Amino acid sequence: MTKIPYNRVHVRGDVLFTARGGNIHSFSLLDGSHISAWQHPDVAKVAEAMKAIADAQKAGEAEETQGQIQGTEESEPPAKRQKREGDEGAGADDAPAQKEDVVVPGDAPKEHSKKKGKGGKGNASAKKQVARVPDRPVITLLNSTTDGQHVLAVSGHDKVIWVFEHDGQGGLSLLNQRWTMPKRPCAIAIAPDAQIICADKFGDVYALPLIMTERSPSSGAGRVSTSTPAKKSSEPAANTFTVHSQRNLEALENQRKQLELQRQKAAENEEGPDFDLTLLLGHVSMLTSLVLAESDGRRYIVTSDRDEHIRVSRYIPQAHVIEGFCLGHKEFVSEVAIPASRGDILISGGGDEELFVWDWKAGKLLSKASILSLAREIAPDTSKVAVTGICSLTYPSESGDLTYVLVICEQIKAIFTWQLTPDNILNHPGVIQLPANPLQLAVANAEPNSNTLPKIIVAADPGQASEAKSLQIFALAMSEGRLSVAKELPVHDDKLESSAAEASDKEIHNLLYTVENLRKQTGGTDGEAGEDEPEADVEGDIPAKEA
Repeated sequence: MTKIPYNRVHVRGDVLFTARGGNIHSFSLLDGSHISAWQHPDVAKVAEAMKAIADAQKAGEAEETQGQIQGTEESEPPAKRQKREGDEGAGADDAPAQKEDVVVPGDAPKEHSKKKGKGGKGNASAKKQVARVPDRPVITLLNSTTDGQHVLAVSGHDKVIWVFEHDGQGGLSLLNQRWTMPKRPCAIAIAPDAQIICADKFGDVYALPLIMTERSPSSGAGRVSTSTPAKKSSEPAANTFTVHSQRNLEALENQRKQLELQRQKAAENEEGPDFDLTLLLGHVSMLTSLVLAESDGRRYIVTSDRDEHIRVSRYIPQAHVIEGFCLGHKEFVSEVAIPASRGDILISGGGDEELFVWDWKAGKLLSKASILSLAREIAPDTSKVAVTGICSLTYPSESGDLTYVLVICEQIKAIFTWQLTPDNILNHPGVIQLPANPLQLAVANAEPNSNTLPKIIVAADPGQASEAKSLQIFALAMSEGRLSVAKELPVHDDKLESSAAEASDKEIHNLLYTVENLRKQTGGTDGEAGEDEPEADVEGDIPAKEA
């Protein structure tokens, strides 16, 4: 078993927010001290279920061991005693012994068969049933408002968006509101007008208010229109008068429970969410990333998907209007980012070998930079890359602020850096090697007119490497146009590390390493993701110009 690593990091001012499994922690970027913590309600449920399973397994192993010992002693029936001359006249003292030695034909084989069954197939039914472990809660997304007054978190297993009030010093208090989305959110952004823009993996993008307001009973904003099939009977065709055997009665009861569950789900779908939820736009393919953009006083929503598309849509209330596309990727697009100092530029990456630089408003490709060549400098056998994070960083210099782009890839122990020049070229490529696989990257820019250095925060998966840390903070330096690590800053999370939840390596991999799965398999079916692949487009999208 391995400790679950930090998987999300987010910076707001001098406060670092992190997610580790179902827990959210805040740290001070000034001294690395731990400030506050919040735990998902399901974390305790999973811990209790795991403890119950461990206790049941111990009890079952002890019972099985005892049964094996008894089975070994009783595995063979007693041998028949041969009848000899003179036994008829045996005395009374021999009678009990003769009675014990007599075996009635058929009795011993039945007893032997029964005990053999308990040691074989029958043993499974004899064991105690263990309760199912609830889905492990994992915080998949973290974000905050520009003023830092609210923090958002998304828990993937239950599709819930949590809203916290932030006191400005790292303290979080959960507001009395939570939203359960129709599908699992995969990207989230907060607009200046206090709107949450949330995208799910099925390609839909919704808008919902940051602060919940009661919805009018006559309002249908939160209802999602779906085709409703003909209602089925809530009772099975058979009943206790037509079914008599024990097995059929059990099957009948299971049918009733299944129909009742379907009826409850149908009722929930008819009611819809209990908050204002507005469908803005949709993709045909699985949506992967979302970012808000602004140009000439107008706002836009930029989204990417598994089918190599980057789409630029207008903001509310015309989000159904497609302004344009950025086309050129040959593989899935997993990440898009707009540098804070260069709002007219979009950086994108995914399953391709290169990083793309766009004029997103015009849909024009400006330049590319190879990621694979840098990856091969530290891992020569690397044949493909899957981008999991793109960040921009502003580095102060005597000639003015310089813009850098930082990229991490799945299962590659490095951060790749480039300087974005004024003519939109990625120059001065560099590699910052890490002791563990990075899961997410965050940037803390240096304060203007200060002697502080910009920082990067890395959430990494050390795996079985006990010497590596899951959360690291580095101060950066610049040499000949390339970024490098000046020093590592302390993070005081020793107590948190010792009490962190554990999981198997396979479970951690399935939870945290999902980007490479977006790659389409050549010569086979593309839909490795199963239900994640939508089949129909959302009606009403009006392309302004489409390639």
